[in-house]
Amino acid sequence: MKKGARVNLEQPLTAGKEFGGHFVLGHVDTVGRVTHLTSEGENWWFGVEVPGEVARYVVPKGSITIDGISLTVARWQNNIAEVAVIPYTYEHTNIRDRKPGDAVNLEADILGKYVERYLEARKGSSVSQLTIGQLVNQGF
Repeated sequence: MKKGARVNLEQPLTAGKEFGGHFVLGHVDTVGRVTHLTSEGENWWFGVEVPGEVARYVVPKGSITIDGISLTVARWQNNIAEVAVIPYTYEHTNIRDRKPGDAVNLEADILGKYVERYLEARKGSSVSQLTIGQLVNQGF
């Protein structure tokens, strides 16, 4: 970052407040590259190439954090996450300063990381190996 560059800051979730948004921890999992920032009417399409080690956590309609901004993945193809950017987000974040090729910090959806870790911890354990097929065969 250079002196005077815009940075994104969000208030943390506080106890007793309504939750509205995505779970973001503020960690950087990897660095991605901007592929495009394309206007469409008053809105924008922002594309970021996601490296393989984080790509497995990207889910269409799930969340991804780009430079500290929690966004919803609107399109996902060929390791490029595209997010729809509304005018408010465009005006109040550093997205408007981004150009193709720029590096951006990425944080993967924490829920995906937890699910993966949970499943890895149970491989080979005594947890039931019951399958959907077995349940169907038993009339469920």
